[in-house]
Amino acid sequence: MSNHRKQSTTTVIFLCITISSLSFFSSHVSALGVNWGTMATHQLPPKTVVQMLKDNNVQKVKLFDADTNTMVALAGSGIEVMVAIPNDQLKAMGSYNRAKDWVRRNITPLFNIQKALNEAGVGDFIKATVPSNADVYSSPPENPVPSAGRFRQDIYEEMRLIVNFLAHNKAPFTVNIYPFLSLYLSSDFPFDYAFFNGQNTVNDNGNGVVYTNVFDANFDTLLASLKELGHGDMTVIVGEVGWPTDGDKNANIPNAERFYAGLLPKLAANRGTPMRPGYIEVYLFGFIDEDAKSIAPGNFERHWGIFKYDGQPKFPAELSGEGEKKALTGAQNVQYLQSQWCMLNPNAISFSNSTNQLGDNVNYACTFSDCTALGYGSSCGNLDEVGNASYAFNMYFQVQNQKAEACDFEGLAMITTKNISRDQCNFPIQIGDPTSGHCMYGGSSVRFGLVSMLLLFMAL
Repeated sequence: MSNHRKQSTTTVIFLCITISSLSFFSSHVSALGVNWGTMATHQLPPKTVVQMLKDNNVQKVKLFDADTNTMVALAGSGIEVMVAIPNDQLKAMGSYNRAKDWVRRNITPLFNIQKALNEAGVGDFIKATVPSNADVYSSPPENPVPSAGRFRQDIYEEMRLIVNFLAHNKAPFTVNIYPFLSLYLSSDFPFDYAFFNGQNTVNDNGNGVVYTNVFDANFDTLLASLKELGHGDMTVIVGEVGWPTDGDKNANIPNAERFYAGLLPKLAANRGTPMRPGYIEVYLFGFIDEDAKSIAPGNFERHWGIFKYDGQPKFPAELSGEGEKKALTGAQNVQYLQSQWCMLNPNAISFSNSTNQLGDNVNYACTFSDCTALGYGSSCGNLDEVGNASYAFNMYFQVQNQKAEACDFEGLAMITTKNISRDQCNFPIQIGDPTSGHCMYGGSSVRFGLVSMLLLFMAL
């Protein structure tokens, strides 16, 4: 129970760069950060998101691209920033051949970039690191406790090289920990152990500790793995941790609120884990929902945000470090499209002879919009056939900025000004200003294996 059970069939790396100042490693609660992803069909203006960060006392942010508008909005904000560099740009920095082996293709850039930083005289406070997902280490089946943690044998040599490199340059090890995935990947996983206030425990006779939650156990499994390589004192950053709110039977607002109600006070009090009490630097995943992310890992991928697509909070949370859960401050002055929806026209179809036509149109709508809320156990999973069709048609209609021709579907659909939301199933109206940013459906999501290379810096 010390780790996520699924192993990746291939180790995936996309390399990114992050930058931080010396205060990046300071011991204070203000180090709580968030991941700001932009895989969305309609994005809030960057300056609006930056104001949200400031209003909610978020002082660190991790970006997955160096969009000019985003960087300009962050300039002068005092917010510490990690910035990712895409693979295609980073390959040129590594000066290696694509036909070379895995190590040369994925490890060499790390050495080259850190060397350049050192030669530039900034290597002491700008560090390169390689974030990993939590399946790169585990405990053996015969002794599944944190103190027995080891890096996976199939990538052991690669992890040894990376860890030694990080240690040599006094850089942190960055890991992504997802207790939600422990539930998602195993029906046998004890539900309460994914949270911080449950009754499930794991006794680790190796270090005399009783673990009450998988976050602590997972983190300490990594520490044991690092110790086995001779680097048990290495600084560890949790680059991603969070809980989705839709797209799966366990992905919902009550569970997310329960998870954060345990995690955030723990971080604010600097309680740490049994093997490493005290301060842990953590980046929440994520800040805002992303409706165009790939759903290859699961439908929940588009629902990790603590804020909805329009910048409105989903639940109260404690981000200030003051120990009191309170309402988050949402985006201000959000511009929405018109108050109109697209729905199945009840007069346009006879279900007895047009089922295929309806199904084809629903599939088309969902291919080019986000229908993940319709899945089993999700917020709209209990709709009937009419409701499913209307939801799909409306999502496509909103993504297409409510163009009249986007609510036709071979004459099966109609526009209405009546809100057709049902119970817990919200039929959203998309935000306006479509020029603020678009993203095609199917962007990459990596939940297993090595994830990226980061350079840690504070700039803005």
